[in-house]
Amino acid sequence: MMKKSIKKLLAALLAVAMVCAMAVPALADDAATAAAGTGSITINNAVPNQTYTIYRILDLEYHADTNSYLYKVASGWESFVKAHSTDLELNETTRVVTWKNSNSDDGSSVIQNLANEAGTYAKDSTNHITKAGQKNAAAITVKFTDLPLGWYLVVSDLDNGAICSIGTTATNAVIEEKNSKPTIEKEVYEGNKSGYSNDAGIGDTVNFYTNIYVTDGKPTKYVLHDTMTSGLNFDPQSVKVYLHRDRAGNDNKFSNYLTANTDYELVTSTNDNCTFEIKFLKPLMPYDSIQVTYSATVTADAVIGTKGNDNDTVLEYGNDSKTEHSTTKTYVWEMGVRKFANLGASNKDHPLENAEFKLYKGADANKKYAAFSTATTVDGTSVYKLTGWVDSETAATAVVTPASGNIKLEGLDAGTYYLEETKAPVGYNKLTDPITVVIDRGTLPTKAGESVSYTVKYGETTAADHIVRVENKAGAVLPSTGGMGTTLFYVVGGGLMVAAIVLLVTKKRMENK
Repeated sequence: MMKKSIKKLLAALLAVAMVCAMAVPALADDAATAAAGTGSITINNAVPNQTYTIYRILDLEYHADTNSYLYKVASGWESFVKAHSTDLELNETTRVVTWKNSNSDDGSSVIQNLANEAGTYAKDSTNHITKAGQKNAAAITVKFTDLPLGWYLVVSDLDNGAICSIGTTATNAVIEEKNSKPTIEKEVYEGNKSGYSNDAGIGDTVNFYTNIYVTDGKPTKYVLHDTMTSGLNFDPQSVKVYLHRDRAGNDNKFSNYLTANTDYELVTSTNDNCTFEIKFLKPLMPYDSIQVTYSATVTADAVIGTKGNDNDTVLEYGNDSKTEHSTTKTYVWEMGVRKFANLGASNKDHPLENAEFKLYKGADANKKYAAFSTATTVDGTSVYKLTGWVDSETAATAVVTPASGNIKLEGLDAGTYYLEETKAPVGYNKLTDPITVVIDRGTLPTKAGESVSYTVKYGETTAADHIVRVENKAGAVLPSTGGMGTTLFYVVGGGLMVAAIVLLVTKKRMENK
């Protein structure tokens, strides 16, 4: 997981605002000649494996005898300079460019906005801008040398740019990537894979992690805020914080778990009503990668169905700045049971009261029975909420159908279950085999805004409204000792006896004659 985190760290720098000195004197001299000498541009806190490209917007010309210099627009940049007439003024005859905006402060929003737009212009292939240099960052410092003096734009794969000047008195420009924002990424585990969402049952443990990517040049006051909805109960003992640091120099390499109350503080009584906070007590360094892992238990207050249960994270840093939020969803499902009898054409769905069922999952040594809370009644339906799983059938909860014949079982994870009828209503036969029920939620959402749905299947049937329909048959009428069977024997036997007596009397009379 940390390898994945490191790779994402190297690509997670957003809106990197690189700042350096800028000077655009408005001096022009017809006797100026091309500037002699070269300069360099050094980028500190570069992002390893990212590509840095430089472009020369203006050429510097310098008159050594009078110490006069001017800037001329470089080939390909004429349209850009003309389009930014508020900041730059171009003499189309001499190609000389002067700074026009009254705000000439280094690092101001004016110069940064101009740099960003210059970066967009340079990256547009239709403008055919020639690169003055390009390097892939192998370490945290990138240096371009032997550059003709001029006014340069520096861009990276992650940023539109910074502008700096290398001239006769300041031939070595230094750019610090120090105003970028740290980022966070939160995910939840479904099995051994992590992502935006998962599903679970009441009582199950859900595992989370949040990655923090330290991409600002001066990281201070880092506090991670995590907020869980009432359907998730945070476990403070589960928290672990891992730091990976791999900068140039052996003293700046570290990969290990941090120590609570020494390196960080876990706060569970917070002022902003979040569930917990991680406050970092020791200084962090640019491009540190941090992973915070922790778990929670799904509670009886969990939202059932497709709305899900949120876990939201945000990082506070610096002077009350905050990152974008990162959120996960945990879904919890339900199934219904409808007990009925078919009493003929006019009453094919007659509800049956006092049928009893038990729910279990697994088989043999892995067989577990469901325990439920005492039923509540909602619109005539008996609603049972899962409280956990037990090993023995005797400890399991028997759920009982009310007069409506309807029960609902809430708090289930996706998976295969077995619904066993343990007692049939009076006058009806009990089912001989359990019903196999499958809760299938298909593909879980991978990002916010994606929808989720689930089905309940039993046999070849997809349950309408997630309700398993269970029909009972009335018992057959069997012969008894006082029934028609013995009466028939009595009638036949009596007749035979009468016939025998008549025959005997007739024979006696004939003998007397």
